[in-house]
Amino acid sequence: MIIDIHGHLGNINFAPFWQADEKKLEEHLEKAGIDFLCTSSSKSIMYDVREGNRELAKALETTEKLLGYVTVNPMFPESIDDLKYLDNPKFIGVKVHPDYHGYDVTSDVAQEFLNKVADKTKLMLFHISCMPGTGFSDAGAVAKFASEHPDTNFVMAHLAGIFQNNLYPYFPNLRGLEIVKKIACDNIYVDTAHTLMYVYPGVMEKMVELIGTDHIVFGTDCPLQGYMQMKFAIGIIRNLTISDYEKGKILSGNASRLLKNAGFLINS
Repeated sequence: MIIDIHGHLGNINFAPFWQADEKKLEEHLEKAGIDFLCTSSSKSIMYDVREGNRELAKALETTEKLLGYVTVNPMFPESIDDLKYLDNPKFIGVKVHPDYHGYDVTSDVAQEFLNKVADKTKLMLFHISCMPGTGFSDAGAVAKFASEHPDTNFVMAHLAGIFQNNLYPYFPNLRGLEIVKKIACDNIYVDTAHTLMYVYPGVMEKMVELIGTDHIVFGTDCPLQGYMQMKFAIGIIRNLTISDYEKGKILSGNASRLLKNAGFLINS
């Protein structure tokens, strides 16, 4: 079994080649050999939080392979009311994207709002700033926030925010993973949804070295990565020099445990 912890329904960056409704996402999963995809709404992240959540809820009614995150935004505090969707077992947690929503995760307004959210959910997927010029969702700030909410599990996206320095393109920055290693909280996980995973040899090996396989979950940012990239990502993990058991933890075991804790049981 393979579980993709990080995907999107809709049109990412309003680009037609990154557009996928539930049928298209299922097609990607089928071709890549992935069993479940945990999705947030692209519209919720980029345009209208609540309308996107409604569209995702409707889409989840027609699919067995897709699960959902409720997206919230402290700049629109009424979006906390959408946590009502967590009563639906197809919704497994909450998505937070400070960079696209335009707020610093350390601000007082954000902290007050996100504290309330963390108290109401078992799983939060945090976008971690992963491009030069962004930084509203710093790995250290998110890891600190996670450490203050031990009853909620946190997935830090994009390999905890590694990024490629534009001036020195052959040296991806591993600071986020180093922070996760230093803080070493049981409730912090890191997903593999990052283009540098496909570009640089050794990125996954370094990730395993720094934080170990117990805290890595498979993610692709689908449809930002299509089924060919998804298959390639699976191949990278399957070719790691670790045991099959450890590979299984990355591809599904750890995510399955997170989903179970969030109330969704997977029949293996």
